[in-house]
Amino acid sequence: MPAQKSPKSVSPVDKRVAAGKSKVAAKTAAKVPAKAATAAKTATPTTKKASPVPASKTASPTTAKDKKAAALAADPTKATATAEPVAKKKPGRPPKAASAKPGVPARTGAKRGPKPKGSLIDDDGDNDDIIDDEPEEQVEASTGPAEKVKPLRMKISKAKERALMKEFGLDETVLSEEDLIKRRLQLKALLKLGKTRGYLTHGEISDHLPDKLVDAETMEVVISMLNDMGVAVYEQTPDAETLLLNNTSGSTTEEEAEEEAEAALSTVDSEFGRTTDPVRMYMREMGTVELLTREGEIEIAKRIEGGLMDMMEAISASPATIAEILRLGEEIREGKVVITTIVDGFTDPNEADDYVAEEDFDEFDEEDDDDGKGGSKALTKKLEELKREALSRFDRLRELFEKIHKIYDKEGYGTPAYMKAQKTLSEELMSIRFTAKAIEKLCDMVRGQVDDVRKKEREMRRIIVDKCGYPQEQFIAEFSGKDKHGNSVPSNLLNLKWIEKQAAAGKPWSAIMERNIPPVQDLQQKLMDIQAQVVVPLWQLKDINKRMNEGESNSRSAKKEMIEANLRLVISIAKKYTNRGLQFLDLIQEGNIGLMKAVDKFEYRRGYKFSTYATWWIRQAITRSIADQARTIRIPVHMIETINKMNRISRQHLQEFGFEPDASVLAERMEIPEDKIRKIMKIAKEPISMETPIGDDDDSHLGDFIEDSANTAPMDAAMQAGLRDVVKDILDSLTPREAKVLRMRFGI
Repeated sequence: MPAQKSPKSVSPVDKRVAAGKSKVAAKTAAKVPAKAATAAKTATPTTKKASPVPASKTASPTTAKDKKAAALAADPTKATATAEPVAKKKPGRPPKAASAKPGVPARTGAKRGPKPKGSLIDDDGDNDDIIDDEPEEQVEASTGPAEKVKPLRMKISKAKERALMKEFGLDETVLSEEDLIKRRLQLKALLKLGKTRGYLTHGEISDHLPDKLVDAETMEVVISMLNDMGVAVYEQTPDAETLLLNNTSGSTTEEEAEEEAEAALSTVDSEFGRTTDPVRMYMREMGTVELLTREGEIEIAKRIEGGLMDMMEAISASPATIAEILRLGEEIREGKVVITTIVDGFTDPNEADDYVAEEDFDEFDEEDDDDGKGGSKALTKKLEELKREALSRFDRLRELFEKIHKIYDKEGYGTPAYMKAQKTLSEELMSIRFTAKAIEKLCDMVRGQVDDVRKKEREMRRIIVDKCGYPQEQFIAEFSGKDKHGNSVPSNLLNLKWIEKQAAAGKPWSAIMERNIPPVQDLQQKLMDIQAQVVVPLWQLKDINKRMNEGESNSRSAKKEMIEANLRLVISIAKKYTNRGLQFLDLIQEGNIGLMKAVDKFEYRRGYKFSTYATWWIRQAITRSIADQARTIRIPVHMIETINKMNRISRQHLQEFGFEPDASVLAERMEIPEDKIRKIMKIAKEPISMETPIGDDDDSHLGDFIEDSANTAPMDAAMQAGLRDVVKDILDSLTPREAKVLRMRFGI
């Protein structure tokens, strides 16, 4: 029988406490695996001395249980180890403890002896697996402590967090409000001191700045700001002669110095020293979002799916939407539309609630690998099964839809039979998992219908209220179908006789209404046509649109959380594709587009982590953008490596000697011919944006300084105009015949 693995929650200390409390705990500890038994053996003498009051044989079972429950409640981690069920003891057969005799060594080999007949605890190796797999049931059976909820956000260690911050150029800490106020007061005191005395030293600046801001870049920013304020900065305290020569005066009063310090601080970011570069700001904000754990990914994926299901449940109440879905089903049957563009799969309502993430699905299985002939055949087979199942469900939907149509023709809308059939159809429709594009298309159709209704209503309000002078409060009460208390009342939105009654009512607006009867009734007729098209009443259509928008909002917010939590993944992948013809920012944006597609298509039921799935989509988006938008002639991978090596050597040379190396130096360092170096340098030129700002004011761009070769230069245009005038004067001095001959000869 193979050796069992010792449970993680069992320790010698636990067994000493259990042996000192009661015989039941000692019997439980007697059947632990070999490693724990060895440790218990060495601690046996201590256990005997440490138990001041041995457990009484006549102790009541309730007392023993209470003590055991109290011990487990004090330390919940012992619940799994001590929760093994104890069988009834057979009379006349004492239990065999693994470490009962100090002189007998514990068995630590791979094999174990036969199981004793009178064993109180089943020694089968499968029991440990059951205990490990079902910790919740046993803890609940023994003590019932609250189940530990797994976190949805991943906690990163301090070292890893600092490494990430350093890699992405982020701040190491997020300052609290008190720290920001303290930092601002320190800067204000520094500026006030410098303005009062007229000078500061580097030591004083370092003392007033926080430790995290004392670097060369920050010191340059501070010194530049102090110089703009008229405060000189010295390495050490200057003497009076130096101050006099530099015209440094400290005649500013404390009130004036404080005002100037406030004015200077108002132009500085409250978190001083942080960059205003958009790229670094993007990376800094990206770093504030915590990474998701496996449970967090599943929770957000369920929210996304729940929002989409709410949208489908809402639009399933519209017969026009069902008719559109059935039309798409016919196109799938005829082969006009690929099944994967409409249907992703099928759902079981009970499966999503009971789903638990697996722990060891970080890599794809061979069966899911679609590379090669085997994967292609498997994929084709899956698509055929998906199409066959989808068509059968579409046929079921068609039967239910025809049933609803018959009930509508016979009894009308809203009857109990109609609502029951509608509910059955909605449940059948919810079992089909449509793609995000298909759901968006169906929702757009409902939105278009609601927009048409609201457009007609706005036009009616303009005519009746603005043009005829009808009171707006009465118009809302008459046409909204609800009174001021929210109660439902009959609506006159489709009542063609309403405008005629108002025209004959003899009110101040009756005369103008009489002239506007045709346009109002025309709008009402169009609304009646829309209602006949969508089948449901207009107020029901608006309610469908409202519920659909709520589901879409929930789904969109969940997608936003998933995207923001995985932006780091895009950065890490985009860094591998630099020097391929696209700038780093463009690579990040293309990768973000791929990340959005991955969020739309992620299926958490497959058991893979989202990062495993999203990596493919991000790489696909980046490589496709490089192929479409990069250089016209593709650069081979080995040439890209050569370019990277050349850039690295150029930076090293610049740091050592202070100037850029020329082609001859690079050829010598890289051991490559100089003419090839020049070709590589031509290839390595990076594109630059025409909107790159030039100067500090950002009013001019690079494109303003590039010559337009299509237009004539001003100098050439002036020379041409002068030459034209001179030739005309000369030709005018000749006879008309001579001038004509010369014009025809030279094409003037």
